[in-house]
Amino acid sequence: MFHNYSLDKRAIPIGTVASMVRSISAQGLSAEKILADTGISESDLENSEQRVSYRQRIHQINNVIELIDDPGFWLEEETEVSISSYGLLGYAMMSSATLEQAVQIAVKYHKMAGAMFQLGFKREGAQAVLRLNHLLTGGLAGNYLVEELFLSITPLISLLTGRPFRPSKILLNYAPITQVARYRKAFRCDIEFQQQYCEYQFDASYLDKRLASADSDTAKSCEEACRNLLTQMEIEEDLVSKICHLLLGTPGEFPKLDVIANNLSLGTRTLRRRLKGLGTSYQRVLDDVKKELAIEYLRTTNLSVQEISDLLGYSEVTNFRRAFVKWVNLSPYQYRIQIVNQS
Repeated sequence: MFHNYSLDKRAIPIGTVASMVRSISAQGLSAEKILADTGISESDLENSEQRVSYRQRIHQINNVIELIDDPGFWLEEETEVSISSYGLLGYAMMSSATLEQAVQIAVKYHKMAGAMFQLGFKREGAQAVLRLNHLLTGGLAGNYLVEELFLSITPLISLLTGRPFRPSKILLNYAPITQVARYRKAFRCDIEFQQQYCEYQFDASYLDKRLASADSDTAKSCEEACRNLLTQMEIEEDLVSKICHLLLGTPGEFPKLDVIANNLSLGTRTLRRRLKGLGTSYQRVLDDVKKELAIEYLRTTNLSVQEISDLLGYSEVTNFRRAFVKWVNLSPYQYRIQIVNQS
């Protein structure tokens, strides 16, 4: 399913980037190398109001992975969380009446924290299940984002409830990228790989626990503020979403910018200017659509790589292969084999 936001949407709080720079710099790596080619400067890290794009954040993560050259290094690091690091969303969770209400708040407004995935929640018998869908990147960067989130949930729930906590099971939809023993030591629970979904499961009885900092008035005001901010983000995303739907309606043709502008009842210059204001461009949105279609074709059809390349409008199949490797760090063939192995 195609996501409704561009990789160039500036939705990642700069504090998320700064935190990683501080942590990795402590290991002897320079901030300059960590931020290389991201378009983020060291001075940007001091501006707490700034946000960076999904694309910039993914590039930063890939820089760190390449510099450290130890897949799964994050499993060895102690995860520390604070309510303030989640901003307004953190205070909305903290002031909730119960853990279940806090989880519902987190799921409803997780985009505010710059999440690069869709987050779902449900009860399944005696288990509470948090499920990730539609991750914005693959490869080791995708592994990092999933595992970093799951590692942070445990101390966050401990912080909210004021008592020790651990998950009952972790499901990952890929093979282990390092020794399984490192996963078990980090998560301290059962772990199953190559599953259909990535899930964080825990005892549902925790959901009824009343939170120590519960305050109905604060919860109400914080959630209202979260709702207003998320609405503003969605208004900004709406233009990109409309373009995506127009492009998806004509796969293989991909109209030029002026045709898209006409369909949206906008002038070409106006559309270009509005996209620039959102930190993206028509070409970048088009590339994202092609990426999602390529993944969908590889996952759900028997079309050859050449046929997919033709459908996506590439003049040479080598150009498609090169673009796909850039998107997911795997060739189309390797990606299809990975999907087969996971099924």
